[in-house]
Amino acid sequence: MYEEFYQLAGKPFRLTPDAGMLFPSKGHKRAMSYLLYGFEQGEGFVMITGAVGTGKTLLIQKLFEELSERDIVMASIASANLDGEDILPAVASELGMPFEGRSKEALLQDVKRHLVALHAARSRALLVVDEAQTLTPAALEMLRILSNLEVGGRALLQVFLVGQTELRGIMVSNRLEQLRQRIIASYRLEPMEVTESHAYILHRLHAVGWDGDPGFAPGVFAKVHRASRGIPRRINLIMDRLLLYGYLEERHALDEAALTTVLQEMGEEMADVPQGLEPAPVPDTPQGHAGGDVPEAGAQSPASREADVAALELKCNRILLQLVREQARLKQVLDTAAPGEGGDMLLPGMELVRSGWHRK
Repeated sequence: MYEEFYQLAGKPFRLTPDAGMLFPSKGHKRAMSYLLYGFEQGEGFVMITGAVGTGKTLLIQKLFEELSERDIVMASIASANLDGEDILPAVASELGMPFEGRSKEALLQDVKRHLVALHAARSRALLVVDEAQTLTPAALEMLRILSNLEVGGRALLQVFLVGQTELRGIMVSNRLEQLRQRIIASYRLEPMEVTESHAYILHRLHAVGWDGDPGFAPGVFAKVHRASRGIPRRINLIMDRLLLYGYLEERHALDEAALTTVLQEMGEEMADVPQGLEPAPVPDTPQGHAGGDVPEAGAQSPASREADVAALELKCNRILLQLVREQARLKQVLDTAAPGEGGDMLLPGMELVRSGWHRK
């Protein structure tokens, strides 16, 4: 519809993830760095969380592209309330293994043999679980058991957990201490700031050949950011409707008044949803206290626990960034040093960095 009217090569603001349209925001670049760093460690869990629409699935698509040239068996599960009995068949299916009619114990041994065979062929296995916040504690525990499978001290399977923000709270509230200790890198995707939102919109438009038609009044970008709260998927939704409005009204210049009309129409279509397109947040109810019952004295609320986890995660991320920089620096020194120069000093230092990280 509006693509032809504005002479665009395609729809710039599709809601379905498209790795070719990934905008390299500050948050996405950092998240990708954590994913790649975690992958290079070859063990444990990497966890990426974020609100709905922040681009987590798109990020995983881009990761798969980055790793496509390597000898890796990559499996991906879009979990939907999988429990401890469902997760093993799902993993086996994604690895191309038969699973019907197999008991849990037999299937676990089948998966282990398969992973050992991959290891013998010098191939690595990576499992990415999307929407991981829907997994039951029993399913998460089974993933931990799978991550413990090893040969000669080398892990046979690495697991990336990708989910909404509440995944971090689930890790705390369900006493998954052993699994938390296996998380070697964690990052939370945040909404974009106003300048990044502006750049994101232009990035998407230029990707389909936009040459200035339609034109946008300067205030449009800031207003889109406010209405979307910097969430990429909401930006896509608003901008797609704005372009459709421009086509229907045969307008080649779109201003704040046009955007206001679009937002009002969208609000009317979705009753009880404010102009920001998302209902006001509902306070967390502590698990085990249905209906908002008051928790026992001294109990920590989920919101408080999540704040503690966020603070700890921030500290871990800072340490991780220091490690990444130090690792890159040491690698550069080793690459440029002549044989025998400084090796005895640098290599123990590298081991010391790794050991220090694993003790965290």
